[in-house]
Amino acid sequence: MKFLLTLSLVLVGLNSFANNNDIEKIIGENDLIAVDATGSNVPERYRSIIDGFGRMSMGCTATHIGNGYVLTAGHCFYADTEPSRDLECSDTTIEWGVREGVEPYLTSTCEKIIIAQTNETENDYALLKVSPVPAVAIGVEMQRKAIIGDSLTMFSHPEVLPLRWSQQCGIEREQHPDLPPGAFQHKCDTNPGSSGATILDLITLKVIGIHDGGVVNGSGGANYGTFIMNSPLFEELKKAGF
Repeated sequence: MKFLLTLSLVLVGLNSFANNNDIEKIIGENDLIAVDATGSNVPERYRSIIDGFGRMSMGCTATHIGNGYVLTAGHCFYADTEPSRDLECSDTTIEWGVREGVEPYLTSTCEKIIIAQTNETENDYALLKVSPVPAVAIGVEMQRKAIIGDSLTMFSHPEVLPLRWSQQCGIEREQHPDLPPGAFQHKCDTNPGSSGATILDLITLKVIGIHDGGVVNGSGGANYGTFIMNSPLFEELKKAGF
C-alpha cells in the first residue's frame, strides 16, 4: 500500500491497538463455526449474505455494503487518530466468498480509502471503494443506534481462515473496566483477523457496528467495536447515499 506513514503514526496505531488485537479473543467457549462451501451449516436466513464478507490481503475482514463501498477497521491501515480522507490503497485486495472447500468467487482491488480513523476512545473504522463490485451487499442501519440488550451476530476471517460464524451475542450491559466507555462492547467470539468485521443486528441483519478488538482476562473479557452512528463515518455514509 502506498500510504506515506511516519514512524510516529505507526507507533500511535500499534500502541493503541496491538495489545488488544494480537491476542485470542474467545470469550468462554469457542463458538466459531467454519462456514461450509454452500453455507448449509448456518441458518438459512444467513445464506443470502455470506458472499458479502471478504478476506483482506493485509489480514483483516471486510464487508460490502453496496455499490462497491466496503467497511472495515481503521487500524488495518494504521489510520490516524483524526479522520483522514481520500487515501491510496491500490495494493490492498479483497477475496469474496472464501469458505471451507471453495475458492473466492471474486477478488476486488481497493481503489480509494474514502475515510478512515483509529481513535482508541471510540472510533476505529474505514470506508473503502473497491472494484470489481461484489455480487452481494449487506444493508447498513442508518435509522437507529444499537443499544444495550440488542442481539448480534458476526461473520469474519479469523487467522486469515475461510469464513467463520460467531453465532450470536449481545451488546453488553456490564462495561469491561479495561475498555473505553464509548466502545461498542460485545462477546461474539473473534480472533486476530476478525478486525474490521461488521457487527450485524440479529433481527434485521443490518450493519450496526464494526468489530475492532478485545481484551481477555482469565476466563473473562470482552470484545469491542465502533457504532455506525457515533462517528464521522455516519456522515460519510449519508453523503454516499446510504
